[in-house]
Amino acid sequence: MGKIILTMQMSLDGIVSNEDRWMSLSDEILEDYYEYYDTLDTIVVGGNTYASMAQYWQHAEKCSESALERSMAKRINDIPKIVISSTVKDLVWRNSRQIVVQDNRALVREMEETKKNAGKISVESGVKTWQSFIQAEIFDELWLFVHPAIASQGEKLFAYAEKPFSMTLSGSKKYENGVVGLLYRK
Repeated sequence: MGKIILTMQMSLDGIVSNEDRWMSLSDEILEDYYEYYDTLDTIVVGGNTYASMAQYWQHAEKCSESALERSMAKRINDIPKIVISSTVKDLVWRNSRQIVVQDNRALVREMEETKKNAGKISVESGVKTWQSFIQAEIFDELWLFVHPAIASQGEKLFAYAEKPFSMTLSGSKKYENGVVGLLYRK
């Protein structure tokens, strides 16, 4: 059976939106992401962020000035992707399929079925999708990149967690730009 990993960038005050205002990626972080993408069987994205991610990674594969980013983009574009949405989307990103869900019960059913047939599943975006997975408690690991910045405004990752839960820290890494990577398991 597979496992579901929620991965995201987060500010010190728990904000996971408006990353362009506070996020600072480095080649060191990109290299760890590249290794991570080599281990994935499936990527999950929310319907609200699907189009922008598809456009970005398809463009980066051909046009990025960074060889590392071009290689990572190719890998991301090749990995099967599931788009979670309550409405039907026009799928333009290769290796994409859609799961239409109306509530968290349907999301749980669909993801439990997906876990039966996949190894590592990475939930990449967006905020509402992460919050739904947390609220429904359908994840096995949480990989956070905590940036040394206070965003002060935006969506908080755990804003809709309905009850407390504990996790175990299974790995951490400090990056040269002050970002800390934290891997938690349920």
